[in-house]
Amino acid sequence: MCETHHDIETERQRTETYLTLLRTFRRHIENYCVSHSNCREDAEDMMQEVFITVWENIGQIRSDSSPKQVNRWLQKVMRTVFVRSIRRKHIDDNSPLSSAIGIVDDDHSDRQLLDELMAHLPPDDRQLLQERLDGYSNVEIAERLGILPNTLNKRMSRILTKMKEIYSQLYETK
Repeated sequence: MCETHHDIETERQRTETYLTLLRTFRRHIENYCVSHSNCREDAEDMMQEVFITVWENIGQIRSDSSPKQVNRWLQKVMRTVFVRSIRRKHIDDNSPLSSAIGIVDDDHSDRQLLDELMAHLPPDDRQLLQERLDGYSNVEIAERLGILPNTLNKRMSRILTKMKEIYSQLYETK
């Protein structure tokens, strides 16, 4: 299929908007990423993810958006990327959900304990929890399932409650 003049012009405009945004806000993005990370390498990874996310969503910026509106949108993008990086880091550091469910256990690594508790969950609940551990947000999981995010939030809350109960049954003395 051949590209029309309109398609080429739209892509050119999209690219120009992206480059203008980067020229205008690059220092701001860099400062945010450096201030919200532990090392330069993490900051660079986060910046790269911000740049990719901005490119993928550049169409959300209207041509008549004020710099203040663009800055607010960019703040939201950076905050989302930061939260994702924290989730991934917690997963990588083997300390993902034990604090969320209020478990402290010196005899098990967090990931080992989490795996043991998840083994007692029904397969559907295990799958949802695994998707969270893989870094997907409740919104992303809800979209995949075709349900409302609030419905998934309630379900995740029930799963975490089940895990607390399982932990109590397995490890706490009566």
